[in-house]
Amino acid sequence: MNMQQKLHPVRLNAPFYKPEGGAGLHRYLDSDFINRFRQDVISGHLDGEPFSQWQNEERHSQWDNRPVLRLPTHRTFHLVSCEAVCDQLGQPALNPRRVTSAGFVVRRITPEGEQAWMLDGGDALGWKPAPTHTGDPDLDRRLCASGVLGKRAANPSYTGEQTHPMHILSARDMEGKNHTLLYGYVPLGGFRYHREAESPVNTDALTEAGRFDAQQLHWPFGFKNQSGGHWRDEHASQVASGETSPAFLGLLKLLVERYRVGSDIAGNSELEELCSSIWFHDIPSHVLLSIPAQELQEGDRIRKYRTKTVLAYLQDSFGRAQNPLIAWLDQQEERSSNGLETQPLPNPNGSGSISWHLYVSEEQALAFRQLLGQRYQQLVLEQAREIPVPKFGDGKSDLYRIIPFLRARNDQGREQIYWADEGSQTETFRVASPLDPEACRPSPIPVPSMRDLRRGMAKGASLLTPSDTFAMLKRLRPKKGLGKELMGGEVSQSGMQWILVFSLPVITLVAMILLMVMVSLLNIVFFWLPWVKIYLPFPKINR
Repeated sequence: MNMQQKLHPVRLNAPFYKPEGGAGLHRYLDSDFINRFRQDVISGHLDGEPFSQWQNEERHSQWDNRPVLRLPTHRTFHLVSCEAVCDQLGQPALNPRRVTSAGFVVRRITPEGEQAWMLDGGDALGWKPAPTHTGDPDLDRRLCASGVLGKRAANPSYTGEQTHPMHILSARDMEGKNHTLLYGYVPLGGFRYHREAESPVNTDALTEAGRFDAQQLHWPFGFKNQSGGHWRDEHASQVASGETSPAFLGLLKLLVERYRVGSDIAGNSELEELCSSIWFHDIPSHVLLSIPAQELQEGDRIRKYRTKTVLAYLQDSFGRAQNPLIAWLDQQEERSSNGLETQPLPNPNGSGSISWHLYVSEEQALAFRQLLGQRYQQLVLEQAREIPVPKFGDGKSDLYRIIPFLRARNDQGREQIYWADEGSQTETFRVASPLDPEACRPSPIPVPSMRDLRRGMAKGASLLTPSDTFAMLKRLRPKKGLGKELMGGEVSQSGMQWILVFSLPVITLVAMILLMVMVSLLNIVFFWLPWVKIYLPFPKINR
């Protein structure tokens, strides 16, 4: 006769103090929220109306009436809770000794179905279609439980759906009945980086941005003022006696300032190859008049007048400590804004200007248009892959739900996972944006008194400054402006560092004065700006 008592299956329910169904969500406005929650459960403060009052306050989404969870940057913290019971008559509390671990996952609700935040070897993959099975979210743990893999000595990198831990709290209700609560902190942060294999930017948006960028450059290197898009003989001459055409001037700005062609930047190989096939020519004026137009691009009569390729010209300019081409481009932009003509191209050795000529063919101009478009898309993708994409968004389709789960031992002593059913999950919620005005809380910043400013030396923000940077800071002369001499001069080779100390009270006071001045000035146009500041009496607090 077998007298061994069988273990009952496990079920996850809403917490006993929650009048309506679903797992509980709690909001706390101080960092000691764990102890506050435990005390609230023991003292019975979570029963009834006080529990759900905060959710009514947070239904301020611009999309619907769902509650909005704030971020830790708003100095707000959220907890999720549920209750573990034995699935039998009366639903008694589950013995905590049976629990091996507990946690929850956050799912994104979309019209296409639920999405899960997936990890692969510890790296975030982002929101992917949620698994349809009821197995363990940890892939390695799931395979071990099914007998496919044996337990490993070292903990492998996590692969599967991201989980967050829940902790056990034994409590009693007002009638003295014991309950096994599970609670956990809801982290509303996280991000991921785009991988090399995927396109992080919408294709249509990238194409539209490429067209807009191409419209900023004159024909034949772009599509601005293209005159029907037909090539004419006058388009061949782009530099005449050192003076550039508007199209070549815009091309130089892109090559130098945006892509830095000639300075060993990765991704410029195709543009550098094209620039190495285009030459400057130092042709005497009487010889130039005798050469037909069709031979100016690459005729035999002008090859002996070659001086430098465009690539060599850019490399020589970048090879100097102070690139003369960058300073020249800044001057031409200032002259253009004042309605003045451009000056001849500077000599790459930094002295004087050049009087060379430059001609391009129709095929070379077409190659520039194609390569600049490809380089622009490449640059956008490179920048997008370096920008972290936040886990939680605040758009119209960004809806979330928390699903708790529990791992407990069964009759055979093996670990078995139990998921909360739809009635024991949290209600659908949204996540506030970092600058949501309804979610931001006031941040008191104490302004120093004049008495504090007269006491002692400056103590506060300290900047550790290398010797060369400190030498540049010593040359700052605001009344004389920021000229070329600011970055010139000898750099100290002593290796001595300097500490610059600023008084935080003074910085705070100056920042407040500047803010008040700017608000007053902008009030002339933006008359509604005074509403962003409110004067309220604040009583002194005895500490």
